[in-house]
Amino acid sequence: MRFGVPPGRQVRVAAGLSLAAAGVLVAGAFVNSRAVREVASPQVERSRELREVEVADLSRGDAARWVGAQVRGIVGCDPPMCAELAGAGVDPGTLLPLRSAADEILNADVVVVTPAVRAMFGAGLDPVLAPGALARVAGIEVRRVTPEGVRRFARDLARDAADRRRAGRELLGHPRLAAAPDATRQLAAGEVDARLLSALAAIAATHRLYVRAFGDAGADPGVPLRSVEISSIDDHKPSKTKISGIIRFLDAQESRFHPIEVKLAQPSDVASTILRIRYSAPSPTGSLSS
Repeated sequence: MRFGVPPGRQVRVAAGLSLAAAGVLVAGAFVNSRAVREVASPQVERSRELREVEVADLSRGDAARWVGAQVRGIVGCDPPMCAELAGAGVDPGTLLPLRSAADEILNADVVVVTPAVRAMFGAGLDPVLAPGALARVAGIEVRRVTPEGVRRFARDLARDAADRRRAGRELLGHPRLAAAPDATRQLAAGEVDARLLSALAAIAATHRLYVRAFGDAGADPGVPLRSVEISSIDDHKPSKTKISGIIRFLDAQESRFHPIEVKLAQPSDVASTILRIRYSAPSPTGSLSS
């Protein structure tokens, strides 16, 4: 995505500078080109400042919309970012405003790391945030909080990845489940969220499934894929009738295994409907070995 001043505004700024320069030249031949530059340069500088502000505002808005759609849990944020998040529909009760380095960042599940938060905490962020970003929008990152420390989290994540590889390969051997080549590779590599693996195994116990694709990866490698698109159920395209039992089953799960989205959709590159199941960020670790 490219950010900046909208094309219409750029035209208006350029036209304004040209008219200002022309006016100075008409006023008298003694006004030289240096004087023109002195008149025009504050406008150029102001245009640059406005553009930087607009980019920052747009980045916060995009980050807020991503968090609103993907994250469930306590979100740490600087006050302007918290306001953006509330405006994007995030429950204000789940927001943890960060106003100084004395605020307890470990009480959050994720932190929206803006330049203000970086300036506030500095190197103090490194020991308490997972190195892999869940999302990155321009200069803003959404990062997972690691109360147990980054080293312990790295060990837990490696163990969880091994569990996901084992479970994914077992799932590929299930007689009622088939997957597209990319999805097959992702299952075998342990790249799929543990909650999704558990849900697919349970659904495949009573339905034949074809997995078209996995999605909702993190911005960095190592962040599990949290959504799946199923293009066939019992050899038919998904329909309201076909998915009603699946929805009831998923709705009955305890909160940590409850998806944030279960719905029929039609991606632009598919001729028929698919069933999309999506889980929230961040992905838990250890659920397959508990």
